[in-house]
Amino acid sequence: ALKRYPPVTTYVDAFEDNFDLTNTQMFKQKVLTYDKWWTQGNPIMLYLGNEGSIEAFYDNTGAIFEHAEALNASVVFVEHRYYGVSFPRGRNTTDLSGLTVEQAMADYAWFIRGLRKRLGCKAHQCATVTFGGSYGGMLVAWFRQKYPQTHAGGIAGSAPVDFYPGTGVQERFWNATMHTFTKFGTPGCGAAVNRGLARIANLSLATEGRLLMEQQLHSCLPLHNESTAGAKVDLFIRGVLASLAMLDYPVATNFVVPLPANPVQHACQALENQSDPMVGLRKVTDLFLNGTGSFKCYDYMAEMVGRVTDGRFLGPKVQPDMGNWQYQACNEMILETLTSDGFGFYPPTDAQVKEVTAACESRYGVTPRPEWLPLSLGASDLRVGQLLFTDGEKDPWHTGAPRLDPSLNLDIVHHMIPGAAHHEDLRFDPPNPRPAVVAAKKLARQSIRRWVAQAAGHGHGVLV
Repeated sequence: ALKRYPPVTTYVDAFEDNFDLTNTQMFKQKVLTYDKWWTQGNPIMLYLGNEGSIEAFYDNTGAIFEHAEALNASVVFVEHRYYGVSFPRGRNTTDLSGLTVEQAMADYAWFIRGLRKRLGCKAHQCATVTFGGSYGGMLVAWFRQKYPQTHAGGIAGSAPVDFYPGTGVQERFWNATMHTFTKFGTPGCGAAVNRGLARIANLSLATEGRLLMEQQLHSCLPLHNESTAGAKVDLFIRGVLASLAMLDYPVATNFVVPLPANPVQHACQALENQSDPMVGLRKVTDLFLNGTGSFKCYDYMAEMVGRVTDGRFLGPKVQPDMGNWQYQACNEMILETLTSDGFGFYPPTDAQVKEVTAACESRYGVTPRPEWLPLSLGASDLRVGQLLFTDGEKDPWHTGAPRLDPSLNLDIVHHMIPGAAHHEDLRFDPPNPRPAVVAAKKLARQSIRRWVAQAAGHGHGVLV
């Protein structure tokens, strides 16, 4: 999208702390805008930035441009605080205390207010529809609950807003991962995955086995004397597998890491073509992380389960763009910490949450409060409508989708897309788009038109 729809880059002033009225310090927040189709008073399609530089999301969210062209709308992407170049207290700060969901949403509320003023929008003009994928989709849903007066509705792609300890979601997440490897991989793939994980469990019981695991899986640091090596390697590998399921797009992508089309099939072939399960797992890890040869080794010891370690990444030559996500997950989303050298995700079990908490306290001085976001923003108990949740069948994060109560009679819809990967409906259409993804985009377009009409005074929606 950066080449097809070159944006105008600007910066807006944002409060360092939206809730401390004694702090008047500001920081520069990056904004990308494409308004070729827009005329005065027309809608605004606003992407709420998430964990990374805003250019990456601009480049990988083609659907927002398809919708904008159809509605003669402006496209705006705003960067999330503490990512990219949008840093309160400067880019080199070690003070991440302002990196919270609440601060980010307040930034976006102020941004919409300022944008409407700059554009000269009158009441009921410039209906704003928010977009986001993954954590960005979670922000869309939560922002709708917290600041409904600022916008007309939201499209939340692959947004696990109900993903917390004590709910059994981790088992459902793994089952969903295995569903993707079994249905969209090869016939024997699920059994091959289980053999590999069983081999890790067996080798981790003795020093000699851990030494072999260290060598075969190319660990950056020694594992043979590490009693918790099995748990750390298991989480790392599950993070690789779950992330491949999440990113199982039908075309080659460079979204999180460079991957071929249908990477799950490639992973399954690697697993089934090896007599030694450990060799197969190493090849699958190489597929996910080392397609460009940028890794020297793998940082199993950096995982947050097991014994507390400092979490340094020694393997990747280029550090992950989601650099501050680990802190943010420690703050409010303990089941969504990074794995697999900072490029993957896999939720720790309820029994491992204490270990992750200890790692958060050691690394960042933060004690997680996993009960806070459900209390503050509702999890599945959403009370403000004009929301469309979409999820892909291949993506294990769909296990965190909201469980909606139809008796509330709200305009909130959850749509599952057969055979789709992580917010695939937010991407550009490939040359031969799949009908299921086309149908999801059509549903989104219908929702957007309805919300824009309501905001314009033809329904019950209002704007500030």
